[in-house]
Amino acid sequence: MAVIGSKKELEALISNTYFSSLAFAVVAILIALVIATLIKWQGHPDNSYKTRRAWWIIIGVVFPIAFWAINYFYVGKYIEKASWSADFMKANIFAALIGLGLYFVVSIITMLIVRSSKWGSILGKTKNK
Repeated sequence: MAVIGSKKELEALISNTYFSSLAFAVVAILIALVIATLIKWQGHPDNSYKTRRAWWIIIGVVFPIAFWAINYFYVGKYIEKASWSADFMKANIFAALIGLGLYFVVSIITMLIVRSSKWGSILGKTKNK
């Protein structure tokens, strides 16, 4: 990675950070979806939704922390000036929070759409048909 030596490069880095956060959130949703699909239905009474929900929450908590840490420990050291570094770190926190919000909002909307699937069961028990 190149050293950030101008304000224009910093602004481009901050924009890339926001877009990276969105991509990171989409990947986290896909990982949670795959894990939810891999967890088998249990017998009667079915409590497998609790396991799926636990994994969904764990992924939702770990992904923004990992995103923030990568930017803090790796990307942040390539910024020359301390004031620019502070601007980037503030944007890094906002990007992680935006990604976290996107993760939960998109996940819940898709769970509501496919309510009778394994992914939808994360919201709770579904009525037996």
